[in-house]
Amino acid sequence: MKVIRTFAIVTLSIASLFLSGCNSLTISEVDVNKEVAKQLAEQQENHITLLLNGNALNLDLLVTDANIDFTERNGGLVMVDLSSNMTGTLKAFGQTFSVTTKVNPSFESGVRIEEDRLYLVAPKITQIDVEGSSFNEKMLRSTLGSLHGDFEKALVDYFDQHPVYVLNHSSSEKTAAALVKNIIIKEDSLELSIF
Repeated sequence: MKVIRTFAIVTLSIASLFLSGCNSLTISEVDVNKEVAKQLAEQQENHITLLLNGNALNLDLLVTDANIDFTERNGGLVMVDLSSNMTGTLKAFGQTFSVTTKVNPSFESGVRIEEDRLYLVAPKITQIDVEGSSFNEKMLRSTLGSLHGDFEKALVDYFDQHPVYVLNHSSSEKTAAALVKNIIIKEDSLELSIF
């Protein structure tokens, strides 16, 4: 009986989408940024870990803020600026240095959908800012410059586990989540093509 009722509700939802002429759902950049800010405030797992060369570099980034910008440039990109607190150790010149600083990576990526969740995909770092001017921070800045590939892999691992948006804010979002055929990155929004 429950299965029949659920099937009827889904069928009615799909029919209402057809009848209303709705063939896409738009999610604004503002809504995604609100969702990400909410997740960062709630989660305790906002860490990106970077280990390298038998612990020559052991860094932990705690993501404190993220700004997401959708642009149509180059066929559609998601531009992301992260703010993070970095702690860890760096081995160089036969010594181990403790590092505590702010690191602000910027990257561009695509977006994918899995069930009802939107994830960033294939991030490519465009810039890494390390705040401060101490010797340790200067060493870290030069070390991170040569580690783009490893840093990008750490970002991929992080964003594979942390969606930037969940399609559960309304009944139309929940229904559309199962029907999305394509995602188009527009200026300041995502358009989810349904049929």
